[in-house]
Amino acid sequence: MASKKPNAKAATVKAQKVTYIYTKLALPYAQTLLRLWDKGLMIDNRPDAENALKTIGYFRLLIYMRHFQSNTAPRNFYPRSKFSSIVALYNFDREIRLLTLNAIEKLEVALRTAIINPLAELHTPHWYLDMSHFDDEIKYHGVIGKIIQGAGKEGHTKRGLAMIHYYDKYHSPVLPPIWLVCEKLSFGVLSRFFEALRIDRRRIVGRYIWSYPEHLLVSWFHSLANLRNICAHQDRLWNNPITGFPPATHKTYSIDFTNPTSFYSRAVVIQLLMRELGLNGWWRDSLLALLASCAHVDPRKHLGFPGGWNTRPVWT
Repeated sequence: MASKKPNAKAATVKAQKVTYIYTKLALPYAQTLLRLWDKGLMIDNRPDAENALKTIGYFRLLIYMRHFQSNTAPRNFYPRSKFSSIVALYNFDREIRLLTLNAIEKLEVALRTAIINPLAELHTPHWYLDMSHFDDEIKYHGVIGKIIQGAGKEGHTKRGLAMIHYYDKYHSPVLPPIWLVCEKLSFGVLSRFFEALRIDRRRIVGRYIWSYPEHLLVSWFHSLANLRNICAHQDRLWNNPITGFPPATHKTYSIDFTNPTSFYSRAVVIQLLMRELGLNGWWRDSLLALLASCAHVDPRKHLGFPGGWNTRPVWT
């Protein structure tokens, strides 16, 4: 059977994709507000609106404006839409990012301590220099490379008094003890450090604080490190699927992991990890209060929270 010949016409159309010259201009605040007014947006407090455009920016607010606009050209605003409502929605997204960062910071500190204490007590403060504690050579050298980058002697005078003290006083070992090293590693690197350990070492580290299987902890720490970066770089949590590093499902709470791209599934991971830090009630109550604080937020549609989520077993 002869192979089908390529569609020359389709190939030509693809090759001749039409592009345009960008001609949009940056406008002063007053003109921007006038354009929004012409599209039906109520400018209910002009000084506050101008200050928001000045300090937040039109482009950053634009994605929140879409919630109040028609999907069809010319994208007029729905009746009674207010500029203050757009800012309120933006502020909600900002507050949930800050709350999430606050929670992840607590978990990051706990993971750092779990990597430091038990293996240093069982072995030495420089146990990480022994490759036998790691899963394979490639992962080991990857970890050591990050450690040298964050805690190596070169540039140590810019890394704090503790690092200066170590390199000024000691010539061996060539790198500082694990507690000083871990203080210089990001959450993302810590999560990869944890994954790189031999499985029996991961179990020792994980069980120092948590009761979950090590494979779940590997997945959850990667997922939260990705979430932390989203929050730290002011990306959206509101109405924005999270496609990177979906958290592995806990069998007991499988119903809470049915939407792996949702913020909710990651909020559940935080809740499960917080439980054994004694902070699960703080996280649940903070979310409840925040979700109720903005009338323009639909927790189910915009963040993946199911109805009655706070009464489910994972949250009690």
